[in-house]
Amino acid sequence: MIAAANNRCNKSLELPIIWSQERDERSSSGVEEVAKTAGVALVTGASRGIGPFIARSLAEAGYSLVLTGRSASELEALADDLKAKGTTAVALPADLTVTEDVETLARTAEREVSRVDVLVNNAGGDPQREFDDMTWAENDAIFQLNVIAPMRLTHLLLPGMLERRRGHIVNISSIAGRVGFPYTEAYAAAKDGLMGFTRVLRNDYRSRGVSASVVVLGAIRDAGQGQRIADQLGMKMPAMGTSPAKAVGKAVVAAIEKDRAEIVVMPGPGRLIKALMDLLPSMGPAMNQATGANATMRSVIEFRRRSRG
Repeated sequence: MIAAANNRCNKSLELPIIWSQERDERSSSGVEEVAKTAGVALVTGASRGIGPFIARSLAEAGYSLVLTGRSASELEALADDLKAKGTTAVALPADLTVTEDVETLARTAEREVSRVDVLVNNAGGDPQREFDDMTWAENDAIFQLNVIAPMRLTHLLLPGMLERRRGHIVNISSIAGRVGFPYTEAYAAAKDGLMGFTRVLRNDYRSRGVSASVVVLGAIRDAGQGQRIADQLGMKMPAMGTSPAKAVGKAVVAAIEKDRAEIVVMPGPGRLIKALMDLLPSMGPAMNQATGANATMRSVIEFRRRSRG
């Protein structure tokens, strides 16, 4: 499924890497705080949802882009739009639930653009059905897309990053990994696992020039899974308690430029709520019940069941 690409990425710009996290890690990381050129970023799930927002934010920050996703036509349209605005962009369609596609993507990306400096593992999704109503193959596909593919791509691209002593992996996770959101068993496990993977990866490789960040998403109101559910039910996502998709793109750039371990994309007290849920696991399910999330998701389940006939 990998499409041939003809453009080579050759743009560069000075990009400072700043160790500015809630807890300053400069003294312990061992990574030199030096200016680096903004290089090549590979973005998965770039064809739809929040992917195009991430791609455009990285383009504005000076990155050349390798875009991947399942829809070749949407990838090409995005790449053409970015190139019209002066960004070097290559479209490489791939199905990340297929091992061979993941391996071919990594090889092709490095061949076409000579290197990948930033990997943004954004591709993900969940059918949100009752666990016992799903086949194991369906659950396995959720794991493949949401955590196995990000780990595999990281494993394939990490040697080149280590050789150059330069690289950053940004994994897009979800608050669903912590709040016990209903009917997301496999998805929640995968996204929680992605958070753990990112933390250990960061600790193990920052001293060798490669860092990692996780961007944890709450409800996004104008793109992605939350918006698709709202559209299915004929609902409008409220502005209160949700974030715009462009905030995700900004968070990804901030994670790289400021070398943040974790950024939570939630409005207002969202970060505090996540911290409390980390300490009090029962808080998430109670909050779901109080806010009506359980009832809403029950409606989604019933709607999809009727749609399947």
